Amino acid sequence: MSFAAALLDALAPPLCALCRAPAGPFPWLCTECARTLRLLHGARCLRCGAPSPLQAPLCAACPPWPDALVAARSAAVHAGAARELVHALKYGGRLGAARPLGALAAAAARDLPLAAATVVLAVPLHAAARRRRGFNQAAEIAAVVARALGLPFRPRLLARVRDAAPSALRTAAGRRRSVRGAFRARAAVRGGAFLLVDDVLTTGATVGACARALHRRGAARIFVATATRARVP
Repeated sequence: MSFAAALLDALAPPLCALCRAPAGPFPWLCTECARTLRLLHGARCLRCGAPSPLQAPLCAACPPWPDALVAARSAAVHAGAARELVHALKYGGRLGAARPLGALAAAAARDLPLAAATVVLAVPLHAAARRRRGFNQAAEIAAVVARALGLPFRPRLLARVRDAAPSALRTAAGRRRSVRGAFRARAAVRGGAFLLVDDVLTTGATVGACARALHRRGAARIFVATATRARVP
């Protein structure tokens, strides 16, 4: 944190991104809101990060990801304050919610075997969707993650070239069909390692399609970090 930012926090302590009460022990959330966070910890699948009775390399629920997608981690269940933060950012345009979501995603990323040369990317929006929303929520979160981890951020390397039909998003199979060929890397990446950041991991179809697009252009290792994870038992 810069001296100016530290001085500003001392003079005007940060407020909760949800209820505007003074922030508590978790960055940018008050104590009451932070109590509703269901953090993911303990035994998990080493690849997809799903909670598992036994920590194992693969679980029965692992998505059909390409081999280049090494592992994914999420920090919290998509419920309570975590879900409210995603909705505040994604649908309410409250960009300040990217700070706690970025803190969550950065915490998840620290559980991954990242190298110092890893480049941070955000799951991109289609141009039409970005114009409607005015920003890409994943990019807002990824920028916070990159700063927290001290890694470079390349927000324009990955592009979405086809939007999804809403009706296709109701099932895991429909999601996979809707994102097949929907992403492309704008430049060859020649064996690099990448940390792909998104707000929510649901079926894993989107990050899988992004990983395929990166691998086609030469990416050797791709990791995924999200603030929340849906469909957790």
